[in-house]
Amino acid sequence: MKTKIISTLFFILAVTTGFSQKSAALQQHYDLEFKTFKEFVIKNANFKNDTNIDVKFYHLDIEIGVTSPYIEGNVLIQFTPIAEELNLLRLNLNSALTVDSISSPCESFYQDNDEIIIQLETTYNPGDLVDLQVYYHGVPVMAGGYKGLRYESHGSGEPIIATLSTPYLAHYWYPCKDGPEDKPDSVYIDITIPELTYSGIEIMAVSNGVLENIIDNGDTKTFEWRHRYPIVTYYVMAAISNYVEFQEQFNGTGGESYPLIYYVFNESLSISQQGVQEMPDAMQFFSDVFGTYPFSNEKYGMTELGYYGAIENQTNTITNNMSPSWFYISVHELGHMWFGDNITCSDWHHAWLNEGFASYSEALWEEHKYGFEAYKDYLENDEYWNAGTLYLENAQDTFNIFQNIIYSKGSYTLHMLRGVVGDELFFTGLLEYAQNPQFMYGNATTEDLQAVFEYTSDIDLGFFFEQWVYDERYPYYFYNYYQNTNNDMNLVIHQGQEELYGYRPVFEMPIRVKFNYENGGDTTITVWNDQQTQQFNFQLADAVSSVAIDPDKWILRKTEFDPDIPVGISEKSENKISVFPNPFQDKLVINIPDEISLSGDITLYSTKGKRVITTGFSKSGNIEINTNILENGVYFYRVSNSEGALVKSGKVLKK
Repeated sequence: MKTKIISTLFFILAVTTGFSQKSAALQQHYDLEFKTFKEFVIKNANFKNDTNIDVKFYHLDIEIGVTSPYIEGNVLIQFTPIAEELNLLRLNLNSALTVDSISSPCESFYQDNDEIIIQLETTYNPGDLVDLQVYYHGVPVMAGGYKGLRYESHGSGEPIIATLSTPYLAHYWYPCKDGPEDKPDSVYIDITIPELTYSGIEIMAVSNGVLENIIDNGDTKTFEWRHRYPIVTYYVMAAISNYVEFQEQFNGTGGESYPLIYYVFNESLSISQQGVQEMPDAMQFFSDVFGTYPFSNEKYGMTELGYYGAIENQTNTITNNMSPSWFYISVHELGHMWFGDNITCSDWHHAWLNEGFASYSEALWEEHKYGFEAYKDYLENDEYWNAGTLYLENAQDTFNIFQNIIYSKGSYTLHMLRGVVGDELFFTGLLEYAQNPQFMYGNATTEDLQAVFEYTSDIDLGFFFEQWVYDERYPYYFYNYYQNTNNDMNLVIHQGQEELYGYRPVFEMPIRVKFNYENGGDTTITVWNDQQTQQFNFQLADAVSSVAIDPDKWILRKTEFDPDIPVGISEKSENKISVFPNPFQDKLVINIPDEISLSGDITLYSTKGKRVITTGFSKSGNIEINTNILENGVYFYRVSNSEGALVKSGKVLKK
């Protein structure tokens, strides 16, 4: 049976030194990705691909111009129908590129904006395997002026040509069924380029997977790349320049062995070699945490661009540079190999499963290198205080307004999930998700992630995902406490975000509360907070000097000590005291029975914790409070004895 009860626990965290912030380079990378992602999603809010086919294989045989933008060639597309009696299908190809012909069984075709509409010669059904070869040519254009088949230069005017295809831009340079939903089982890429030399170094073409052959055609060369893993269309890549290659063999502790290959500009060789020195360590660390590198039969590569930021192309990340200052971007993109490439969000509503996981990978690496305190400091960069849900309800509006959310809040949500289930269950669930055959080399949704963590932790996590993925904002904890001479501690936590800002009234979470003792030492107790105003009682070992709510920031929250919140130690007599009428109008009556010998104060508080009326009393009976000055609404009352200890508290309504 799943449980939502978190038992009280005591723990001591090792304190380490160190402080880290995300680099300016990493933030620049985020900003560029936000801008291009946003522009394209806005432009293509109604983008759809053909859901009637399941693509199994692509073979790109293309020739790319180097001295001027141009592409021509053909793409073999092998698919099976999903729909019965399929005789019409749609493929994606940017309108700047022209289709010359399509092989049988195409009967006819035409281009409509960014689509190719293909009429087949006959009908096909699920189980049939259909091959189409699309011949095309043209001068490619770029989406938003940033992405597509992009031509730039480095050094002394030396060419660098590369494809930047996320999120739906593969069809800007080859015909395909674009988007994250349909992964072919494999892709072959043959890239033909002129035989040219710049600064004494011959140009080459790099891509996904393994380079199996180079064919010398005389004045051109064809580079034959083979990638035998499922891959989304926008992670298929090509990059052309006068690259210098260096590599090292990675030998993992699990027995896996594959090359780490780097393609860099000659002028960047030395700094790049310095900048990737820790890549084997990062690869081993992620392999330990997420499971064996998912493309270990081929390679992990990085290819220099000299511009833009980076894109996690499968087995071959393209990146602005590989200098030491760029290393955390390299870590981010490496994390994507498990989350984004191997397991891809089913659609862009769940984009945080790609970017949130990659961003959290940075924090895990920081913890691995520098300890838990550095991890906490690093995650401060991911605190997200703006509106918007992590699940992108409307991709167009969301990326226009809340573009940072899938990175920052996505990362912090994983941190909070770790806090809810604990380290052992979190990393067990993380490994189970990353290595789950249902999702590996395929797609996943937020619900899939939730199901995995519920299975591994045996905790019902519906409350967590509902409020942190499908709702917005964060709790604002106001708190007060009182301890008597017997060391009985009473703590009240009030979630004030609703009255302050109009946010949801309650975030249901386990909260770690740290009690610091006057004579040194401390105790941390976890409480389950599921009410807007909630009281907790503890028997502690010593007098307390201070209380900290969620001291390690396991929750995206704000906290504030408020000494005006009613708090004290409850006595048995509280059940005999009555407060009426409720609702009330011009007066409120508190009845203290004759058998209770009591003197003290009765105080009314607004929902913001402000004291509005205080009346003293010295004997039992009915104590009347004139409430004419109060506006209609909810109020909290507190009956305390002469020592200030709480005897009874509650909520009343004036109307």
